[in-house]
Amino acid sequence: MEECEKLQNCPFFKKYQSTKELVCKGFIKIYCQGSRKDECRRKEYSRKNNIPPSDDMMPNGIMMVTP
Repeated sequence: MEECEKLQNCPFFKKYQSTKELVCKGFIKIYCQGSRKDECRRKEYSRKNNIPPSDDMMPNGIMMVTP
């Protein structure tokens, strides 16, 4: 499967690519490097608002909760 065309510049990917959190690893595998890349809510947000979403917005549109 081909990875997302925005992967190398994606703030979410840059911030969480090395994390050990399973939820992030799963989203990266499914959305950023998998079959759901065209369903990424981060890309949708950027198109609608002409600004990038928060670095902590996951590809499904939900914000990461950090302790």
